[in-house]
Amino acid sequence: MDGPIHSDTRPDVAVLIPEAMRARICPKPVMEALAAFAHPVIPTDAELAGSNLQDRLKGVTAVITGWRSPPIPRAALAPEGSVAFVSHAAGSVKPLGVLDALESGHVRVSHAAPVIAHAVAEFTLAQILAHLRRHREMDAGLRSGTPWFDLRDTNLGQLLGAQDVGIVGLGYVGRLVLELLRPFGCTVCVCDPFIGEAQAAELDVTLMSLEALFDRCSVVSLHAANLPATEGMITRKHLDLLPEGGLLVNTARAGLIEPGAMLAALQTGRIHAALDAFDIEPLPEEDALRALPNVYLSPHCAGHTRESYVRQGLSAVEEVRRHLGGLPGRQEILREKAAALA
Repeated sequence: MDGPIHSDTRPDVAVLIPEAMRARICPKPVMEALAAFAHPVIPTDAELAGSNLQDRLKGVTAVITGWRSPPIPRAALAPEGSVAFVSHAAGSVKPLGVLDALESGHVRVSHAAPVIAHAVAEFTLAQILAHLRRHREMDAGLRSGTPWFDLRDTNLGQLLGAQDVGIVGLGYVGRLVLELLRPFGCTVCVCDPFIGEAQAAELDVTLMSLEALFDRCSVVSLHAANLPATEGMITRKHLDLLPEGGLLVNTARAGLIEPGAMLAALQTGRIHAALDAFDIEPLPEEDALRALPNVYLSPHCAGHTRESYVRQGLSAVEEVRRHLGGLPGRQEILREKAAALA
């Protein structure tokens, strides 16, 4: 099929999100916002999965993508094709295959990572509080018939404000987690090579090495980007430095942790973990993590909420509107930073 043919003078903008996910990210208010300045082009799921997607994108000026979107055919991207702007209503743009075009300067790209970060930060705080106050243990104990006072006395909680909390990586999510922690009064320690002493003082955090952070903090939350330089940066040695009963939260990427180190450390029963990202997703039914009582598992859902979906869609549409109006995107990815993207 050739590109869209119509008498509408609005520019063509394609929404390359499969139907089920599109219904969540681009409900009626989002599509109405897009239609106010552009002509929406909606390929079917079969077209998205097919080998001729570039034909559907002929004449399309910009595309909106999201979770489960297919890679964009190189022939559809400028300068060979007409697509000059990619507005990603999700986080990482790597699966879209647009980084070469971005680095060459032919295509501009924006993403919704700053929007999603709010949901991830809230989820992180919820995991920390649930662990410190033994929420899961209390619930399981009451359901299994553990005596009332025995359950309370053997699962005495801890105040978040009395803890040293470590944040590894002060990106979009890490900074929001920091702000959510402030009202509790806990001491926040940070490991981030891009944060200097002056900025650490301005943020009122204690800057330290990875080893020192794990050795000191009873709660450590990972928010670093998963890059070649950070692959496997958390080793068994770091996990063994966590204080007895300490918690590691990973809402970032499983690749930050040395293969096998997390499982081995948890199997000792000495520490706890709240894991939202795994080496293999979906997590296999036979995975040994599923049998451990000291790990809290979730299906990579930290960034997924009803409200976040709509905000991501509206943000993606606004980025397209700004591009068509000759304005820089508020969440545009700079060419010089493309190589460092998660």
